[in-house]
Amino acid sequence: MYYNAESDDRLRRDAERMRIAVGESYKYATQADAESDHDRAASLRERAAWQTRKAELWERLIGRDIREMSRIKLTSMDVEAATKLLDRFDANPIEDVLSGAEQSEHAEGRLTLIQENACNWAFANSVRSEALDEIVRMVQVIESDGVEVNLAAMARMTGISRQTLHARLRSE
Repeated sequence: MYYNAESDDRLRRDAERMRIAVGESYKYATQADAESDHDRAASLRERAAWQTRKAELWERLIGRDIREMSRIKLTSMDVEAATKLLDRFDANPIEDVLSGAEQSEHAEGRLTLIQENACNWAFANSVRSEALDEIVRMVQVIESDGVEVNLAAMARMTGISRQTLHARLRSE
């Protein structure tokens, strides 16, 4: 229905480039260890692990019958959130979600649209979470400069509840 071979080729190439970058990151991590720069080595290994998860995500998108915009959202959002969403899609196949789908020629297409909207929802949540993390980080930077931040006013300004801001600041 929405399958795009060009998009699959691009995902394949990007995943391969990412896998090559993983190898490079591990090589540099080994060099950093040899130079006793263990912090840099740990950082490089962490990056390599993230690159591996990202490549795996891209590989999972190959051959899926979803629109290009949903692919873009899934590849640009948090890797763990995108992976969880694909896990949920895979754990609930069309046959489980729709009974009597063979009686409707449009049922599968509509389910694909529902999955696309689930991608939109997950993408929006990912963006919100990243924005909240950045706001909390900025509040911490401001407070580390000795300036007091009025969280009630900050909540009114950002539209994020005071309770959410307090909870996030306490957990950091």
